[in-house]
Amino acid sequence: MPAERTTKIHVRFKGGKIQTLTTLSPKSSAQQVKTQPGIVELVDKLLDKHIYSEIAELLNQQGYRPGGSARPGRHETCFTALWVAYLVHRYGLRSRYDRLRDCGMLTKREAAARLNIHETTLARWAEHGLVTRHAYNAHYCLYEIPTSNLPRKQCSRWNRLVDRAAARTTAMVPKPSTEAEGVVV
Repeated sequence: MPAERTTKIHVRFKGGKIQTLTTLSPKSSAQQVKTQPGIVELVDKLLDKHIYSEIAELLNQQGYRPGGSARPGRHETCFTALWVAYLVHRYGLRSRYDRLRDCGMLTKREAAARLNIHETTLARWAEHGLVTRHAYNAHYCLYEIPTSNLPRKQCSRWNRLVDRAAARTTAMVPKPSTEAEGVVV
């Protein structure tokens, strides 16, 4: 019995000589345009930190091409955000939104309610770095509320938001140690 995906051809020449040739069977049209499993695994890994458009850009920079580029005249086809979304749906990958929600990220409404502020204030705080936001598509984000040192709403006339954000970032920078090779100076 021949191996799978091989074809045996028996040729009989005029003089009576018989020769057997073995060739690989061509892939079906569906197999030719199917996206490689390695690319699907890479998309799954990239979904932890990137949105669809960023994943498409990264795949194109690394020289990967979608399965449809195997068709005649489509060798220049590149990944797009829509193509990545199709792969996520087609192969049953967990969406970026679900991954972020599992990590404890909150929607804008939930985060604003938890901090007892308006949603617009939350967006401004995120712009200045008081609250961290993570995009799950090109238009919307989920918010990460700090576990300690929660930001509080204050009068912005006397304590500007820009100044509070700068003070918060300098407070997070670790101070240099006064120890030099195990000796306290």
